[in-house]
Amino acid sequence: MASKQASIGRIENVPLTEQARTAILEAILDKRFDERLPSEEALAEMLNVSRTTIRTALQSLEQEGIITRKRAIGTTINAHVRPSTLSLQRMVGFDGLLREKGYSVDVEVIWSRGTPGEDFVESFSLEPDQDSLLSEKSYFADGKLAIFVRDAMLWANLKDQKFDGEVEASIFEFSSAAWTVPVDHVVAEILPVVKRSKETTKVPVERGEAITRLLEYHYDSRGDQLAVSMVDVDTDFIHFEVFRRR
Repeated sequence: MASKQASIGRIENVPLTEQARTAILEAILDKRFDERLPSEEALAEMLNVSRTTIRTALQSLEQEGIITRKRAIGTTINAHVRPSTLSLQRMVGFDGLLREKGYSVDVEVIWSRGTPGEDFVESFSLEPDQDSLLSEKSYFADGKLAIFVRDAMLWANLKDQKFDGEVEASIFEFSSAAWTVPVDHVVAEILPVVKRSKETTKVPVERGEAITRLLEYHYDSRGDQLAVSMVDVDTDFIHFEVFRRR
């Protein structure tokens, strides 16, 4: 089947492999292509980058199980690829995951400067007096709180130590824009949590019902920890999937 000749936007200024990878992935998830991707030459033209940059970006997507590349066939999009199978890798945001499920989504973000709370210190073995940017992100699906995220980020890692702007819902995007060292990868623990009291979680499930909790550790490319996140998910809205590949 021939690929759709869709435009996915040009990358201006100095092109980066990660920007190209993200643009191609977003186009795949938005179903702007059929079963195959255009040629390296065509993608390079669309994104205004070199073929070398495109080749490296495609190699990354192949390693992640998003695409398969074969001679004489070209680059095919793997059939399993959709936001729900990629959410734990944070290649798409939780808002995109909820929209894929058909919900109308609103996101609210508030933040403050301070030290992590007792539950954060216990869950992540943090120093109780660590100067942090603390954020709370609420993802509403059809008006109901479906996902509640709390982040603790090192204040010392902000480019602007007098920061007083907006915190983006995606910690990857925020780190790329506002941190001296961005997040490179995340390690997540998946925990079942039963609501015992209103302090257990802000997700509005009944007492005795279960939620899924992710404890996420955010690292830079050297393996130094930059931030942590506690993600509470109402399982009536989302069940996570993990893609395994030989």
